[in-house]
Amino acid sequence: MASTAVNAESITLRILATSDVHGHFTGFNYFSQQPEAKGLAHTAVLIEQARASADISVLIENGDLIQGSPFTDYMVAAAKMQEQLPLASLLNSMGYDAVNLGNHEFNYGLEYLSRAYAGVSAPILSANLHSNSSFAKQHLRHKPYVIIPKTVTNSSVPNASSTNTINIGLVGVLPPQIMQWDTHHLTNHVSVEPMYDAARRAVKAARNDGADIVILVAHTGMPKHTSEGGDSEQGVWELAQIDGIDGIIFGHQHEVFPGTDVYDGLDQVDSKNGTVFGIPAVQPGVHGEHLGIINFVVNYSEQLKRWEVQSKSAKVERVTSSRDELLVNQLKPAHQATLAFMQQPIGHSQATLSQQLARIEPTLAMQLIHDAQLWYIDRYAQANAQSWTELPRLSAVAPFNAALSASDDFTSIEAGAVTLGDIGDLYRYPNTLDVVVVTGATLKAWFEDAASALQLGTTEDRWSWINTDVPSYQFDTFSGINYQIDPSQPIGKRVQTLPEIINEQKYAVVTNNYRANGGGDIAGLDGSQIIYSSPDQIQHILIEYLRSLGDEGYPATLHQNWKIDKN
Repeated sequence: MASTAVNAESITLRILATSDVHGHFTGFNYFSQQPEAKGLAHTAVLIEQARASADISVLIENGDLIQGSPFTDYMVAAAKMQEQLPLASLLNSMGYDAVNLGNHEFNYGLEYLSRAYAGVSAPILSANLHSNSSFAKQHLRHKPYVIIPKTVTNSSVPNASSTNTINIGLVGVLPPQIMQWDTHHLTNHVSVEPMYDAARRAVKAARNDGADIVILVAHTGMPKHTSEGGDSEQGVWELAQIDGIDGIIFGHQHEVFPGTDVYDGLDQVDSKNGTVFGIPAVQPGVHGEHLGIINFVVNYSEQLKRWEVQSKSAKVERVTSSRDELLVNQLKPAHQATLAFMQQPIGHSQATLSQQLARIEPTLAMQLIHDAQLWYIDRYAQANAQSWTELPRLSAVAPFNAALSASDDFTSIEAGAVTLGDIGDLYRYPNTLDVVVVTGATLKAWFEDAASALQLGTTEDRWSWINTDVPSYQFDTFSGINYQIDPSQPIGKRVQTLPEIINEQKYAVVTNNYRANGGGDIAGLDGSQIIYSSPDQIQHILIEYLRSLGDEGYPATLHQNWKIDKN
């Protein structure tokens, strides 16, 4: 907006944002059992500091809040026991003005989503999510946009004819792909339209409803390392071109913007100053490690009878070791309950289960997951004589917490008792189990896509073989077949299998619902190949499998069924 006939002093409007917190609330690592400088207990300190130096502030949460940590695993268990959940008191104490839904909000179903947010005073946002069934309408209370009125309390509006209220419109969107990723929870209950269409309609409605400033709150990112901005999942580049948007909060990709260079190939994206098509934008990383801040300096125009933006800027701030001790004490009962929850033993292992080297060689930790998946499907196949149960069967699993260097953190479970907490560390997401039936040609493409996570390295440095641009959750490993990967070859010619995969042959692959429904854009998987969907989460399958092993536990024998060709 341009300035015209300003008759008042300027004021600072500050938009504060968290995103992709993934249940990191307390500033405590439940796997290492040590404090850590991340989580809302630390972010809260930055929030209060930012509020104190602004005339008006708005605090927004941008999704993926209720999944991804032992704390949120405890919350799910507590909900099943009909216990009171701590989320409402946490968000209300921190003074959130609005909460946008992300994709992981739906991992446990609509009933749990409703239970988790029960009592939260902030409105819930999503413009492109629509409730279709009575069940969905019972458990979802989101709005496409909200208007947050903020009153000016200083002397910046001295004239009696001037308004002393600024109306901030907030429009939320999320990836339509939730209908694939959590189809077992959402089919026949909700529908999700393209983000652009819904956002454009909601922005216009917010303006018509009196919004002086409109902020797009988007649980979506932008395409990385490319000049092509259009993408149905990572939609911010297109969304930023909607008329009437003054600022953008985005997320989903766990990047820090401004500050990253992954979007530098996109036209009209300024990664240094934090703008997309000239609009200030922030993406505040992951796990509450950063706070996104958009500053507007605004004045009230007596002539136009509206607020005018004089300047705008975007930045992210990283948390420090300082914590909000009041918040820590408030969360203490749930924190103690989480510690107790993590210590429940469910089986044992004869050897250490480590994912340290899972990006470069087979490990017992990955083998355990493969074995559990195949064990579960073997039991199903024995009880159900269906055509796909006679097909060659493989398991596909990616490591979630493997090391990328000698100094990296990684999952490691000592030999002996295996607890619920260990299972949460070993398998970080509440995925369910799916079986897809694919042709050999598709399976080959799947192997080759996974092989892109490797690069040509040296025998002197084992970590040099890892392509760190590819995250670990994209590096599927396979059980049920022997294979080797030659990173010196181009993608498409890297993998040799024994026995050889036949293009026309059909194969049954046991994987997770995220991958089966197209997550990660691997080998053309899109949900249409799914032949069986388990009602059980893989974490629970791991628990059941370990319990089935009895006193003997998981054996220490490692099967070296794949390797990197380093010749």
